[in-house]
Amino acid sequence: MLGIFISLLLSTTATALWPKPRLVTNGNVRVVLNPHSYGFKAVTQAIQLDEAFNRYKSIFFPHATDPVPNPSDTELVVDVLDVTTTLAMDVDESYVLDVHLDGSTIIAAKTVWGALHGLETMSQLVDFNFTTGQYSVSGLPVHIEDRPRFTHRGLLIDSGRHFEPVVHVKALLDSMSFAKLNVLHWHLTEDQSFPIASRVSPELATKGAYSNFEQYTLADIKDVVHHAWLRGIRVIPEFDMPGHTSSWRKSHPELFAEGCLTESSRGAFDPAKNQTFDFLEAVLKDWSSVFPDMFLHLGSDEVPGNCWNNSKDLAWMKTMGFSNSSDVFDYFVNRIANISSKLNRQTTFWDEAFLSAKPPKDAVIQNWHDASLMKQIVDAGYRAIYSNGWYLDGLSSTWDHMYVLDPTTNISADKAHLVLGGEGCMWGETVDPSDLEFTIWPRLAAIAERLWSDASVTKSTAEAEPRLEVFRCQLLTRGVPSGVVGGPGRGSPPGPGSCTQHGKTQDVEEMFV
Repeated sequence: MLGIFISLLLSTTATALWPKPRLVTNGNVRVVLNPHSYGFKAVTQAIQLDEAFNRYKSIFFPHATDPVPNPSDTELVVDVLDVTTTLAMDVDESYVLDVHLDGSTIIAAKTVWGALHGLETMSQLVDFNFTTGQYSVSGLPVHIEDRPRFTHRGLLIDSGRHFEPVVHVKALLDSMSFAKLNVLHWHLTEDQSFPIASRVSPELATKGAYSNFEQYTLADIKDVVHHAWLRGIRVIPEFDMPGHTSSWRKSHPELFAEGCLTESSRGAFDPAKNQTFDFLEAVLKDWSSVFPDMFLHLGSDEVPGNCWNNSKDLAWMKTMGFSNSSDVFDYFVNRIANISSKLNRQTTFWDEAFLSAKPPKDAVIQNWHDASLMKQIVDAGYRAIYSNGWYLDGLSSTWDHMYVLDPTTNISADKAHLVLGGEGCMWGETVDPSDLEFTIWPRLAAIAERLWSDASVTKSTAEAEPRLEVFRCQLLTRGVPSGVVGGPGRGSPPGPGSCTQHGKTQDVEEMFV
């Protein structure tokens, strides 16, 4: 075919893919692609695919090149079985990718969400040669069969401690899609600030935000949710309660326990008052219209139970037959879970709700304390999300420490289905828009591969490290700030060198040939 040139190579770019696919087979042929005529085509049209084709055109071909005489008609065809499948927990994200000897590519998937992952994989196969000025794919024919190990592969960001403007949240969603992550857990409110608008109680943000310009309108939220949806990422909001709520107290002190009403104290909602739950139901109902996902995170961590140690709450506890603050906490957890259920949402709690209360069995428990809790949680019949050891605000934790952790360690085979996956957690005390992504990457990539790739193909950090270095180079090429591989969070390059920081530019080139 005119415009396509074929040569033999000894290895393949498929060795550098991140996260590692479940099955890869390949040959030894190299094909040159013509960026000026390369086409993207969907067998069945879908807005997600149209938007993805526009994005990936520049990702496939980032360098300007001169027009090629007699251009070929090589194209990438996406064939999706059902383009109407809703983005939700347990959606099929599998795909099959074939690059033929002539450079033509077919991505077959049951849903558009799987097809998006196939496009990302293909983008990592395309290489540019600065000597010849040519784009190519090597190791043809390439056949890849891939699907995620876990259905919940997430990142938590915290807009309560430092405000993250919409442009930064959307940029982060872009980079998440490169690692095939599919959940943004958005910790929106905190003791320190309340940045999200409310139609039923606008005073929450007016009095609770850091400033007038450090707030999200509901249109902003819809914009972020849509941006995420186009990339196959679900947005799960977290409204932490009954603790971590001091910013709510600035506008509604009447909802708080009298034991902690001073400005210097951490507040807690007062479960003795029915108006507390009426208020929370109203605001959660309002926000549910802009967060369509079926999951709602309602926190429940680090509750200052001493706030309920006051005469009014103690008298109420006696009438309820409660003997201590744990009984009060259990009451709150179950009442707020019932409100979530009325809103057709499934509730996620931090593991304190499991340790110090008895939430409904349809709740999801997010483990951040000792990893051994995962076994206790699933043995009790709850679904679980793993985060222990994956706290990205722990700046001394390196990628390899995170890579070796497995959410199913010590989990019996009959309970493994209750482990939904996991999340890296980027708490916001020490990050703001200036260093958010730089602190997250590349360590989040280690978590992403652990959650996507089958355990049988991710055998060691030694095998993973050169691939992670290539992925870090790709992030930088795509405009994503990233720390160095092997360094701590926000680690600086140790000196002159390539993006792999081995000091030799051929390190990357050898991974791509």
